[in-house]
Amino acid sequence: MNEDRVNDLFDLAPVGFAAAQSKLAEAIVLGQKRNDAGVAEKVAEVDQLLDKAESDATRSKRLMREVLEARQLAIAAGADTMLKERFELLDEKLRKASTLVEKGDIEDAKKWRPEMLQGYSDVELDALKQDATENARQDIAQATESEADEYSPKTLKRALEELALSVAVLETNRTQREKAKNHALQASRLARRSVEITEMIKDFKRREYTMEEIILWYQKQISLISEPTGDELHFDQPNHEVVTALRNKLVNYTEIQQAELATRMDLQSRLEAVERENREAQARFDKIQDLFSSYEANVYRQGHNVLLELRAFNFPSGGSDIQSENFALLDKIVTAVKSFPNPDVVVSGHTDSVGGADVNQQLSQRRAETVASFLEKVGGVARNHITAIGYGESRPVANNETERGRKSNRRIEVLIINE
Repeated sequence: MNEDRVNDLFDLAPVGFAAAQSKLAEAIVLGQKRNDAGVAEKVAEVDQLLDKAESDATRSKRLMREVLEARQLAIAAGADTMLKERFELLDEKLRKASTLVEKGDIEDAKKWRPEMLQGYSDVELDALKQDATENARQDIAQATESEADEYSPKTLKRALEELALSVAVLETNRTQREKAKNHALQASRLARRSVEITEMIKDFKRREYTMEEIILWYQKQISLISEPTGDELHFDQPNHEVVTALRNKLVNYTEIQQAELATRMDLQSRLEAVERENREAQARFDKIQDLFSSYEANVYRQGHNVLLELRAFNFPSGGSDIQSENFALLDKIVTAVKSFPNPDVVVSGHTDSVGGADVNQQLSQRRAETVASFLEKVGGVARNHITAIGYGESRPVANNETERGRKSNRRIEVLIINE
C-alpha cells in the first residue's frame, strides 16, 4: 500500500484504496486482540481490494495520460506550492474522474479530461509567470507607491514594458524561462531606478534647488568621477565635449588596465609553466636517481638536464670492450635516457694519469664510443642524437696520486640534455 502511495496511484483509484485502508485498519485492531484468524481474513480482503484498485488505477493512468503529464509539468513549475488551492481543486477533479473509472463509467470520466488538461496547463503557466516576475512586480509596486509614475514616468513605463515582455515570452514558449527572467530582471532594475530618480527630484524640490544649482550639482558628480585621473574637467566647454573628454580618459584607463591584466596573466601563465616543468624535471630526476646505487653512479641535476657520473664500468686494462658484468648498468643508462621525450646524449670518457696523455685520450675516446654504440644498437637511441667525446686525463675529479683518486678518475659520464 505504501508503494502504491509513492507511485501516486491513490488519486487514480480513490474508492478502492480507501476501502483497502479501512480493511487494513480493521486487521490491525484484530491483531491487537490476538485474533490471528480474523487478521488473516482481513488481510486477504485487503489484498483483493488492492489488486482491483491497482488495476483500476492503471486504467485511469492510461485514460488520463495527457492530464497526468500536464500535472507533472505543473508540479515542476512549482504550481502545487505557489498556487496550492487551484492545484488541489484540480486534483479533486482528477479523483472524481478516477472514481468514475472505478465504477466503469469510462465515457463520463473522459468528459473531465479537457477541463483538467486546460486547468493544469493554466496553473503551470501562471506558476512560471509568478516565479519569473514576482520580484519585478514587487519592485514596480514599490515604485508606484513612491510616486514614480508622477516623477519618473518614462523609466517606470520602460519597467512595465519589460515586465510585459517577460510574460509574453512565457505565453509564446514556456521553455524560454531564462529569457523571461532576464526581461523581469531588467524590469526590476528599471523600477528601482525610477525610485532613485523620484527621490532625487523630491530632494531637489525640498531644497528648492534652482536649475543652475542642479547643473552645478551634476558637474560636481562627474568631477568626482574624474578625480582619480588627476585631470581637471573644463566646464567652460559644451557639456558633450566635457562628457567625451571624460569618456576618453576612462577608455584609456580601461585599456591600460586590460593591458596590465593581460601582462599579469601572461606572466602568471609562464610562471605556472616553469613551475610545472620544474616539478616534472624533479620527478624525472628522482626516478633516475633511484635507478642507480651509490656504488654505480653519482646522479646530478643540471637544470632540466641530468648528468650520470658512472664509476662502476670495468673495462679491461688498456681496452674498450664492455664486460658482461656491466650490461645491467648499461640497461639502467638506457632507461634513464628514455625517461626524456627526445633528448640529446653526450657520452664522455675519462682516465687517470697513468700512461701517456695521447694514449689516455685515445683510450677514453674508444670507451666513450663503445658506450655510445651500445645506446644506439641495444638501447635504440638515434645515433644523430648521441655525441661521444674522449677527455683522457684532462678532467680529473680526484687526486691521481692515490689509488682511490685514480679509480674515481677512471669513469664514463653520460649527460642527458633536455633543453
